[in-house]
Amino acid sequence: MSTQSGITASQELLDAFKNLESNALIVKVSGDNTELVPDVDFNCSGDLKTIFTQLNSYLSKVYPQPAYIIIALTKQEFAFISFIPDNAPIRQKMLYASTKNTLITSLGSNNFPKSKNFAWTELEEISHDFFQQVTKTSDNSGVLSKDEQILNEINSLQDMTLASHGNLYKKQLPSMHSSSRENKLLYEFDTLLNNEFNNLHSNTNNSKLITFNIDVQKEVLNLTTSEENVKVSSLVSHLSKANLVAQPQYSIYNYQPDKFVFIYSCPSGSKVKDRMIYASSKLGLVTHLNQVLAKNDLKIDKSLEVGDIDELELSELDLETTSDPSSSASSINSATRGSLKFNKPKGPRRR
Repeated sequence: MSTQSGITASQELLDAFKNLESNALIVKVSGDNTELVPDVDFNCSGDLKTIFTQLNSYLSKVYPQPAYIIIALTKQEFAFISFIPDNAPIRQKMLYASTKNTLITSLGSNNFPKSKNFAWTELEEISHDFFQQVTKTSDNSGVLSKDEQILNEINSLQDMTLASHGNLYKKQLPSMHSSSRENKLLYEFDTLLNNEFNNLHSNTNNSKLITFNIDVQKEVLNLTTSEENVKVSSLVSHLSKANLVAQPQYSIYNYQPDKFVFIYSCPSGSKVKDRMIYASSKLGLVTHLNQVLAKNDLKIDKSLEVGDIDELELSELDLETTSDPSSSASSINSATRGSLKFNKPKGPRRR
């Protein structure tokens, strides 16, 4: 069987899976990108906790190489983990994402219950504690821990309150969101930030830059910096100075008269919990800001997402570029897409 990638399961893999008992198997795409094969360099033994420790140690050495992980829980039940790091090479991410269903189907879909089928992107998630947290076992009798209750609340944003976030560190993927969930404002603003938002209409010619962050403990959005006359050419520098602790950050920038861009940056090394909270709050925040600006016939016409701040593509905001007739079509298309911009992949950073 094959999917869009055209990659098939090898006989070597089928045999290895057939003989898998109380152990784990790492599956990878062959060097010529034609077959799914077992990683013969990986060997493990011991209980489930030991297996996860060995998996994490092995994958950390080849990070950010994607892989599939199969763990034998019983003779008839297996856990399946699609491990595709965010900063893996784009071609590999596409190959592994488009071949996942082939692997599951070839080995028997009935062997992998949905409750044991995961898509993870962080090395921190390859751990026994995390696996136990996100797996509902039969002995909990439907009683969820505090962290599991919080996870359910965040996965159902329309029912979420600001009660607490506990010790949750599960990363929520964009595909888990629906438009109705994303439009809810999850946090209140502090007084200074609220005043800045209400006065945005009076700064439409001042190249105003506002940066702000989420205070998870106090459950509030706090103003970080507010500056005027920030040139596009110096924007990255100003954003970097406002984010010395390298955590996720929101920004509003008046890059042209009557034009605003919303920027969400999530530096490499950010905590998984912070990544999830900022990502799940973003669209509700943008919706609210557009409602504020609409009172003065203004709106956020661009929304950009980057990892590290130095990845920001300034050509999206530069007046000379965006006013050039030859580039107007691409600018409009970019504004229509209005969010994630893919840059040339960089090498893995130290974590």
